[in-house]
Order: sequence, then structure tokens, then C-alpha cells
Amino acid sequence: MLIPEYAENIIVGVKHRDRFNWYISDTELWYLDYSQAGYSIKEYPEERKNISVLNEDTAITFLRNIEKYKVSTNSIKLNFLKELSGDREGAIYNYNPSILIDFDNQTFYSNYPESISFEEYIPDNWIGHFQRFSEQIPQEYRYWEEDGINYLTRKD
Repeated sequence: MLIPEYAENIIVGVKHRDRFNWYISDTELWYLDYSQAGYSIKEYPEERKNISVLNEDTAITFLRNIEKYKVSTNSIKLNFLKELSGDREGAIYNYNPSILIDFDNQTFYSNYPESISFEEYIPDNWIGHFQRFSEQIPQEYRYWEEDGINYLTRKD
């Protein structure tokens, strides 16, 4: 499993065909419309070859291509809680989910804290939001919660 590291790679939740999965990968994979984002065909990562627009029609091929980045909720949770006990602030930054893509409802949520506006580079028929989306994640996939405690919430 790739370990999330702030500004190096991101955690992405994907809903496709009524199934939910987590992925940890480089940010470049998650611009849904590469032409809007200014990518030339030569710049496409291997996982996105021949997929200029990532949408409900191309999702199945893409998700097969990125199978190696899929991680279980339990794996993320165990690593998050371990890191949390040693470096709370680092764990909060590293394990904060950055993107939620709902292919079933053509909706994209970005919570990415840096200046990249992923939600602007989406297919024409999609809706993009820049907002927290933790409430959109089914309870059983919320790796940051345990015994009713949200560990991503800062205690300042």
C-alpha cells in the first residue's frame, strides 16, 4: 500500500456501480478532463493512456488500470491510527481524503487543500464542488472515525 504523504499523493474515494473504494495515488490521475486541464496527449500518465475524459463511460477501464492503487478501508485506518499516535498533525494532513468521485451520479468533490482546482476540470455533464465531503462517505468507509470520534477534526 502506498502511504499518503501531503502534497505528494492523495487519497481518493470512488463510487462506481454502487460500490465504494479508496485509492492512494499521484494527483495527476484525478483531473477528469485532461484537455480542460491543459494536458497534451504526450503528458498522460500510463494509467490514463487513451482516456482524455474520465467519466461514467471510461471509468471501468480506468479503474482496472489503477487497481494497484486501491486500498482497503481497514488498511488506511490502521496506518492512519498508527501515524496519529506519533505525529497527530502530520497524520491529519496526510490522511485527509482529497477527492470523492461519484461516477454513478456524475458528481465530483474536491477537498484538496492546495491551489489545484480539480473540481473545475470535469466533464460537461458533471457537477463539481470544492467542499468537505465526509458526510457523503458511507459510515463503514470512514477510516478516520472510531468509537464515534472523528480523528481528522483538529483539537485546537
